[in-house]
Amino acid sequence: MHNILVITGPTASGKSKICLEIAYNHRCVIINCDSKQIYQGVPTITDQPTINQYVEYKLYGYVSPEYNYSVGLWLQDVKKQVLHAWDQNLLPIITGGTGMYISSLINGLSLIPSINPKIRHKTRKLFEALGKEEFYQLLIKKDYLANNLHPNNTHKILRAFEVIEQTGTSIFTWQKTKRHPLFNKYHVYVLLPNREQLYKKINQRFINMINTSAIEEVRYLLSLNLSHNLPIMKAHGVPEIIQYLNGNISLLQAIEIAQKNTRQYAKRQYTWFKNQLSTATFFNNRNKLIEHIQTHINTNLN
Repeated sequence: MHNILVITGPTASGKSKICLEIAYNHRCVIINCDSKQIYQGVPTITDQPTINQYVEYKLYGYVSPEYNYSVGLWLQDVKKQVLHAWDQNLLPIITGGTGMYISSLINGLSLIPSINPKIRHKTRKLFEALGKEEFYQLLIKKDYLANNLHPNNTHKILRAFEVIEQTGTSIFTWQKTKRHPLFNKYHVYVLLPNREQLYKKINQRFINMINTSAIEEVRYLLSLNLSHNLPIMKAHGVPEIIQYLNGNISLLQAIEIAQKNTRQYAKRQYTWFKNQLSTATFFNNRNKLIEHIQTHINTNLN
């Protein structure tokens, strides 16, 4: 039987190091399911793992920052990598913390038709012309179910508007349609470490990023004259460093704001994993998780 391991958890929980330790001891390939680690040229600010010659890594740093990559495209790419791993008699380990990617992998993607580029362009122009608040009110008039969305969640608001414009049906109605998972069976593991310890790691990690090449990477993004609506421009730390580079805030303020925003994101991840991955196996200790997975592989997958 073909097997797939999914190892997930909040940002900075140590998923990458766990996968590396497992892959060192077994014939594995590590496949990314983090929506920001797919992008080229920004390995530090997106905390991409260091590639080495002993372990195969897939779907890291392979998409141009100019590209508005989607979960649907990721599913196509991850399917190719999993099938290739099986052909090579390798165990795929899919890891990352992007909830939409994980949910779509395990439960299947909702059957929303592809959006016409003209509608996508029109939607963004309308958003720029009306502004956030007026655009949000217009969306609610078209799709009353969209009042569940937070007005500041620009990505989801734009997406909901595109869907109602193209299909005449609410995105929330589409999401309730029957879906089919990409593969039949997954072994899903979630690491939820102590929150206070995780928050300290988040704070220190961002300082380490600043001390290496995070600022240079954001300068690189700015040199591309990218739209601020693109996914990579919303990666943790990028908006705050842009504010610093534009002279609007100090470097210390940028660090503190980015740390706070990332901690808040991690808090939401804790809630999401508990509510959405009820059938997964949960651990609060990395060593126990590694021991469990090693035993599972040796007992059931060899």
